[in-house]
Amino acid sequence: MAPGVWAAFVLALSLGHCGLALDTPSVRLNNGVEMPVMLWGSGGATQENSTSTRKAVSDALNTGFPGLDCANHYHNQRGVALGIHDSGLRRKIWLQTKIEPCGNSRITPLYEGHCFNQSLAALEQNLKQLQVDQVDLTLLHSPPCVPNSTWADPQCMWPDQPDAVYPQHCDCAAEVPCKMMQNQWRALEKHYRENKTRAIGVSNFCAPCLECIAKVATVVPAVNQLQFHVGMPGDDPKGLVSYCRSKGIVVQAYSPLGGDAHGAVLGSKVLVQVAASHNISTAQLALKWVLQLGHALATSNVKIDYMRTDLAIMRADWHLSDQEMATLTKLAVALDDPVKSMCLFK
Repeated sequence: MAPGVWAAFVLALSLGHCGLALDTPSVRLNNGVEMPVMLWGSGGATQENSTSTRKAVSDALNTGFPGLDCANHYHNQRGVALGIHDSGLRRKIWLQTKIEPCGNSRITPLYEGHCFNQSLAALEQNLKQLQVDQVDLTLLHSPPCVPNSTWADPQCMWPDQPDAVYPQHCDCAAEVPCKMMQNQWRALEKHYRENKTRAIGVSNFCAPCLECIAKVATVVPAVNQLQFHVGMPGDDPKGLVSYCRSKGIVVQAYSPLGGDAHGAVLGSKVLVQVAASHNISTAQLALKWVLQLGHALATSNVKIDYMRTDLAIMRADWHLSDQEMATLTKLAVALDDPVKSMCLFK
């Protein structure tokens, strides 16, 4: 992103009901709602631990993060609610959450017709856990698990992960998972029409998954949250970024520091050299690269000093040059392709 465009991106202000600070950078979603470009995520070190989540949320908000990313799958939303209360900010923040794919917890998936009511119940449970009447954004966490028909692994899960919320080679064009997603999307639209969420979107969705729900959607997804970071390589994996942009869907990056490959990413010679030239950390550089491409992001760190350095890049009056952006975009150090793992690409 050119410096002039970046400046306009940073100067976009959120003046809605959330009461964000006037210098909060934001991006306008396709329904006109303004979303902060950087959020603090509760799915990292605090996952499944409401006690540590409570403190981390309060610290993140009081350090300056304008909002939070959470999910019922993280099993810590009670801690999120308590952390918001402790911060004293109440609803003067952006709050987004997610519901799990239909039938996620079962080896044999539910019939697709059950997904609508199941999703409505999950949406209401989120509000109850977060102790609010409305959230700012609700995402469908991933495509559904459909064993023996659409997944490479018949158990629908990663070998080292005993749940199936994160997709692995899901064929969204197949009839059963597509109908399941469509019913879940109808539930999100109902939630949206009832003003219980200001925007709706998806997470871990590749183009075929988005095309599936588009067949029945009356509301275009506002956001697609996906793993996106320097070192993948490239800035348009499997054409997903350009596809989202063509549909007016904002890309929001999770694991912007490299996910499981963060050591290789942040320790690469290229990042070390470029970061040193700007007198910043490689973590700050990785976040800057994502933001300068024009994307939003959610980052997770429980140490206050690291929270401050993350936020510092929003206030700094500096930009990566076109050459530096190109060099970082070509970097290939991650061990896998997160986007390829989202869907069955033939």
